[in-house]
Amino acid sequence: MTGKLNPILVNSLLAVFCGLMAIWFFHSFPELTRSAADSVNSALSYPELPARELRILVQTADNWVMERRSLQDRARALELENIALRTSLQRLGVSQPASSLGLIGASVTLRYPDAWWKEVRVNKGSGDGVVAGAPAMSDGFMIGRVSSVGPDYSWVELVTSSTFLLAAVVVDTWDLGVINGDDMGSIWLMYMPPGKEFTRGMLVSTALVGDYLPPGIPVGMIWGPGEIRDGLTPYRVASGAHLTQLYNVQILSFASQERAP
Repeated sequence: MTGKLNPILVNSLLAVFCGLMAIWFFHSFPELTRSAADSVNSALSYPELPARELRILVQTADNWVMERRSLQDRARALELENIALRTSLQRLGVSQPASSLGLIGASVTLRYPDAWWKEVRVNKGSGDGVVAGAPAMSDGFMIGRVSSVGPDYSWVELVTSSTFLLAAVVVDTWDLGVINGDDMGSIWLMYMPPGKEFTRGMLVSTALVGDYLPPGIPVGMIWGPGEIRDGLTPYRVASGAHLTQLYNVQILSFASQERAP
């Protein structure tokens, strides 16, 4: 047998070489990688549909009893806060466009390990009424915003992403700030005025910033102050949603909204 290459050794070397080439390709061409992932997802969506639906059914049945009362309480609180915010805007003379909002239920189908706190892909797209810029929620709290939309899928940028910026307000004091993530799972309320003190548990919600992002959507609660930067104090915000175990989201639908010319 001397003088002949061992087939097992040859196959092992080829496998290592192919693996290294794949790693180099994925890191060198991220956009092609995403396109390839979307294509593979579309091709595999049909054979994997029964298992995916069964998983969703089991998860829903397991969580329904424990989460039903919590979701009802949060829905009531959200409705009351929405009414209070609209009343305050009316007192300030801010016009509010008439809208008909709904929720589009979607399942998370992809979450890259190296972008775990940056973005997720969901199984609803333009064909289901999803538009870019629409907020995505879980457990009644905003967890991100739709960044791009395909025919039957969408990408949602998470609030924990360092590129995520969102005008927000501390409901108890009406102080405005900017929500920003750190790519590590934390959410920060930035640019808060000096001398202000916010106690743990104060609610932080969205401010009036655009057609696709209405005010009053809860983002989380004040957790505590961070290190002072340039005379301003950032505050860490604890999300009310389970961002580490994100399986299903709800996206606000604006299909019926009438926008002014």
